[in-house]
Amino acid sequence: MKLLVHAIGAWVTVEAASGRYPRPLAIGLTMLVSRLGAKTAALAVAGFALKRLDEAGAFDSLRKAPSQGAGRGRRLAKPD
Repeated sequence: MKLLVHAIGAWVTVEAASGRYPRPLAIGLTMLVSRLGAKTAALAVAGFALKRLDEAGAFDSLRKAPSQGAGRGRRLAKPD
């Protein structure tokens, strides 16, 4: 349960730092989450790093569309 609290706190911090919330709210959320300790800070830094990598396109190959031949066996009937 404690890990879940730290993970949610880190997620809120990452979202606030990325510009999702207005600046005063982001600062307030970050200050509140910083009270959770070093575990949350470590998860927040890791989450922010992953978010930056995603924005830079590091995971684009993982989101590649499925191959053309994968869906051949499941054709939908044409409406009449």
